[in-house]
Amino acid sequence: MNREKIKAPHQIISANINVSQIYILFCFFTIVFYFTWWLDFGNAGNPLLFGLLFIGEVYHIWQALGYLYTIWDQRKLKPRALKEFYPVDVFITVCGEPRDVVEKTLKAVLAMDYSDFKLFILNDGKGRDLPNWRDISALAEEYGVKAIVRDNNKGAKAGNINNGLANSSAPFFAVFDADHVPHKDFLKKTMPYFEDPKMAIVQTPQYYQNRGDGFLTQAAWEQQELFFGPICRGKNRLNATFWCGTNAVIRREALLEVGGVPEDNIAEDFLASLFMHEKGWNSVYVSEVLTDGMAPFNLGDYVKQQFRWARGSSEVIFHHNPIFKKGLSFGQKVQYLYSSSYYINGFIVLIDALIPIVVLFTKVLPVKSTTSEFMIYFFPFMFSTIHLLMLSTQNTITFRAIQLSISSFHVFIKACLSSLFRIPARFEVTPKAKETGNFLSFASFHFIYVAVGFIAITYGFLTQGFSPSVITNGSWILFNIAFFFGFIRAAYPWKQSFDNALEKLKTLLGLYKEFNVVERYDYSPVMQYTETSSGGGGESIDRGNILISKSFGSEDNAKLKNN
Repeated sequence: MNREKIKAPHQIISANINVSQIYILFCFFTIVFYFTWWLDFGNAGNPLLFGLLFIGEVYHIWQALGYLYTIWDQRKLKPRALKEFYPVDVFITVCGEPRDVVEKTLKAVLAMDYSDFKLFILNDGKGRDLPNWRDISALAEEYGVKAIVRDNNKGAKAGNINNGLANSSAPFFAVFDADHVPHKDFLKKTMPYFEDPKMAIVQTPQYYQNRGDGFLTQAAWEQQELFFGPICRGKNRLNATFWCGTNAVIRREALLEVGGVPEDNIAEDFLASLFMHEKGWNSVYVSEVLTDGMAPFNLGDYVKQQFRWARGSSEVIFHHNPIFKKGLSFGQKVQYLYSSSYYINGFIVLIDALIPIVVLFTKVLPVKSTTSEFMIYFFPFMFSTIHLLMLSTQNTITFRAIQLSISSFHVFIKACLSSLFRIPARFEVTPKAKETGNFLSFASFHFIYVAVGFIAITYGFLTQGFSPSVITNGSWILFNIAFFFGFIRAAYPWKQSFDNALEKLKTLLGLYKEFNVVERYDYSPVMQYTETSSGGGGESIDRGNILISKSFGSEDNAKLKNN
């Protein structure tokens, strides 16, 4: 296995990792071996519960096989030298982002080392009646850049880009979200691939420069590491790289051939890629960080982002299924189905979470086989798959990334259902401000599950004792709770609240220690405090129910006595 030493958090994306294909084949056989257990319907207990678990395992096996197929060869491409400076229009899409965020990106674009490009600010704030749209246009004018402003917000980001295309003319255009700051050599490292006359999309990674701000930003980045690392590198072999919305360069001709950016889908980039591939255009992924972006800072922003991605991807399955697209190759069909079906995982997580609780309360078993017999099939599958993940990411895959993904199951379910039933969904821009707050409503199901889960475990022990069923299902409940704590942890600034409470407690204790007056009521004896020193003299103070008497003698001691 070819492995490079990873020195920085983002280098998993550009690492040249190639997992042994012999080991990938071994993983394939462990998957098949595991599935044979599920195909033996003699193991079935309650038909309904077994059927639900069977559906879930078919999905898990599909995702595992899809990953094997994707990373069969994930070696990164060799860099290409720029031979010709093709004209490029550069779009910065803006819809209410703060001026300082937009200005940072604007300045970085203007500093790019490329001789033939023109910058446009696609200012979509007016159509949404956002307060700073004039400020953004003034910013563009200040730097001598053209701002393209719409009176409406039709088609959201897709409509904004289509409007930008209608007001520009270069054969290629690059797109940056307002918070994605390009490196100086962005165009020099992406434009050489357009020497291929059928190249439509050159995509680069999304890198979160604020990944160290907290649990959420770190976990969100580690999710990106897996996608923009081995998964995207593996898609190159199959000509299945898709446009990820930002940090990409697109051939105008290819996009216009499919009617521009689809305005009826909030994951317009994903669907546009499908259409361009269907027409025979090519795409490539450059596995090098060439921009610095920002991760969602709080759970509310993260939920908006995940809903948008899940809604758009699920529409591909329900309304533009790649299986029926004649222009796609087999590899492209598998990859589009593999990527878009990821969000169906929400239903599978819900099934896997609820069945152990149902079993403990009803004593109805989904399977007849013993746990030890099942583990003979399950353990090789589980450990080989986890080991493959570790090898293909050079041990950078983390529990918190998986935890946050599984915790998002209810967001995925809502997005899939809204897509299936064509419930209108508005495109929501992911905010760029560092805001914290109370997002416990997003974790309400997780709290309920924790409570019901412990009740189910307790009930199981009380009614069935330490039976194998109670131990097995109780363990699965605890396993699910551990994953659900991802949302619970991110839903509220627990550490900040704890620190604030601790400071208040310290303040109260400090005040208590400084309080040196003893209060009494009328029926209590009066306490007199006498202090003597060598100076002589004395002082007695009577304030209502408190009597403090001081005298000064030669002993410099204090005595407390009752009157």
